Amino acid sequence: MFATVFYWVVVVAATLWGLWSLAWSLIYMSKHENGNLWIFAIIDALSTIALAIIYLIYSTEGGQWYWFASIQGQIAGVVYALYFFIALTVFQFIFGFTKKTKKA
Repeated sequence: MFATVFYWVVVVAATLWGLWSLAWSLIYMSKHENGNLWIFAIIDALSTIALAIIYLIYSTEGGQWYWFASIQGQIAGVVYALYFFIALTVFQFIFGFTKKTKKA
């Protein structure tokens, strides 16, 4: 039971943070403040690492029994969140660079 509750808490929290991060990234890009994307890229990279660890735990029944004493069969939500965070981090890293004006 705990594995299921923890799974859904992680999936919902990751989804909400991912949407929040994406929304603010688009806001900063529209204002041409691309340098602010770096903090989101760092936080999203840390979130990606945390999701990868959770995926490793949930990917085997033995790992789930060891950590949670119960199992969760479907882990597609964590996998999709992990893919989304990888793409979002790369997006923020690429667009986080600012163009410097050349001095005449």
